[in-house]
Amino acid sequence: MKFSSLIGKSINSVLIAAMALMCVQAPAMADIVSTEQIATEQRTDMQREAVRSFLDRDDVKAQLEARGVDADSASQRVDSLTATELSELSMQIDTLPAGEGAIGFVIGLIVIFMLLDIAGVTDVFPAI
Repeated sequence: MKFSSLIGKSINSVLIAAMALMCVQAPAMADIVSTEQIATEQRTDMQREAVRSFLDRDDVKAQLEARGVDADSASQRVDSLTATELSELSMQIDTLPAGEGAIGFVIGLIVIFMLLDIAGVTDVFPAI
């Protein structure tokens, strides 16, 4: 009888301690968040999404795999980039030419054909 009474008291003590700890709450911490901080976080999220969508393209996946990089691990690494690294990578993706020099080459060909047509060597543009 003493043993079951001792177990009952022990269980009651543990339950009372658990209930008391459940009532204790951590103090709430609040700071003022500036518009700049929110804008920076949103910009970072947009840049992260832009890099992810770039890595999801089939041609990019093929190039990564051709160089021995797993496309899934590359997209996972995007999550570990700092805001500065992400900004630099996103800016490079946005500024990299997609057919470098193609427009200049086409304009150059048109100018050459026009000059040859004016000189009478060719008859590419009959109206000129």
